Amino acid sequence: MDETTAFYLAQGISILCGIVAIITMQLKNMKTILVFQIIVNFTALLNYLLLGGNSGAMVSLLAIIQAVVMFLYSTKKRRPHLIVIIGFILGYAACSTYNIIVARDLLEILPAMAAFCFSISLVQEKPSVFRVWAALNPAFWLPYDFFTRSYVMLLVHLSILISSLVAMIRLDGFLGIVKKK
Repeated sequence: MDETTAFYLAQGISILCGIVAIITMQLKNMKTILVFQIIVNFTALLNYLLLGGNSGAMVSLLAIIQAVVMFLYSTKKRRPHLIVIIGFILGYAACSTYNIIVARDLLEILPAMAAFCFSISLVQEKPSVFRVWAALNPAFWLPYDFFTRSYVMLLVHLSILISSLVAMIRLDGFLGIVKKK
């Protein structure tokens, strides 16, 4: 596939990713959030692969695996073992370290930082705590998206941040702006 076609296809896939991600932040059930996270990260994986953002693609693949594992724990109504959580965090760090060495670009650390926030968000039992960690995630993706020319994903991550903040106010009474009944 030529570079121009890959670029435009990636931007189209990003639109789907953004729609699903915005919806995800408004959900109230962690099992449903986890299923939507699988879809979000699959579309992000495709986007970064098409644009040559290898670190972003590797982190998205690991995020899919983590979301599936967390979904399985959630289905069994069990908390993940600490070693599982640490394993995923170390996996994200290893992906980024590898990409920093191969690409010789410190920019590759940004997906690892975003992944750390994502990893912590997925092990939460309460959607309100999930949303706080999920709101931190886009701060690291935004510069990465800019430098990998993933312009629609940049807008997606900005939308995720905004959607998270709206959900935190609407559903969680964040900062006492909306009082819970």
